[in-house]
Amino acid sequence: MDVVSRPIPVPGPTEVLVRVELCGICGTDFDACRFHPDGTPRFGGPLALPVVLGHEASGEVVGTGELVTRVRLHDLVALESVLACGVCDTCLGGRRNQCENAVLAGLTAPGALAEYVVVPQTACHRLNPLRDNGWSREDALLAGALLEPLGCVYNALFVEGGGVRPGERVTVHGLGPLGLFAGLLCQIAGASRVIGVEPLAERRELAARLGFTSCLGPGEAPRHDLDAEVHVEASGDPASTLPVIERHLRPGGRVVLVSRTDVPARVDTNPWVSNAARLIGSRGHCGALFPVLVNIFAAGRLDPGALIGKTLSLENTPELLSHGHDSAVGKTVVRIDRLAAR
Repeated sequence: MDVVSRPIPVPGPTEVLVRVELCGICGTDFDACRFHPDGTPRFGGPLALPVVLGHEASGEVVGTGELVTRVRLHDLVALESVLACGVCDTCLGGRRNQCENAVLAGLTAPGALAEYVVVPQTACHRLNPLRDNGWSREDALLAGALLEPLGCVYNALFVEGGGVRPGERVTVHGLGPLGLFAGLLCQIAGASRVIGVEPLAERRELAARLGFTSCLGPGEAPRHDLDAEVHVEASGDPASTLPVIERHLRPGGRVVLVSRTDVPARVDTNPWVSNAARLIGSRGHCGALFPVLVNIFAAGRLDPGALIGKTLSLENTPELLSHGHDSAVGKTVVRIDRLAAR
């Protein structure tokens, strides 16, 4: 891992050149930098090395191809990470996030831990509604950098997972960024109770400040406290959490997986059959969700500043990734300063 100099990319006819301002760090970025003894990456999804990492980005449009109509110069935009072809049967069936020819920014194509990135115009989502509501440029960009991970959680809960009905109970296993986002979205949806389970006290404290009903360490709760109609596996360690979840399933319950792992997990089918429960996987986001999330921010239902844990420079990012994990409280973002100007 290193910071290197590359030419500024040139957009094609339907592409957009974005000057990146902020880019979130994801567990996927860490897994892409970790390897098994046989040399295979620990990340369980597609990966093409070498690659510029980064897939949770916001920035400013500074160049457009001649056929671009979706955005204009100087628009502030958030970027999708799943770059769908739009013409395969899966895309035409409405599942662009599972495109048969998907290109993944920061994993199989150059990502946004860079000063500039080129993306298809279809991957750009304008942040104008935030600016129109009086948001500062900085706050709009912060919200924009959160749309990709928020979109993944929204897709898991409300698209693949069928939604959270008002009054239902939710238990979130793991209070890293994805777990926090899941709990917040469930609160907005009307969950009557949102319990968080997390070994790190600092993360539990943040979740409590953000409105979680209660936050517990693993093994702290009596049986009934974790019972829920909806469970969210956001710890990245389903081998440990699934046995707990299986003891706290409710009839017709749903368990949504929002994190990947390279460690197989064992499933006891009996409680799933007895409760007619569902185990639901979900891949990424779909672009139609970005405007919905922008509206949630614009309505004041989410505060981006409260969700940011720490901010790094691009130059210091390799050091963080070399540690193999991020125990930060809240979301870690990288501010892309103009290195050439120094």
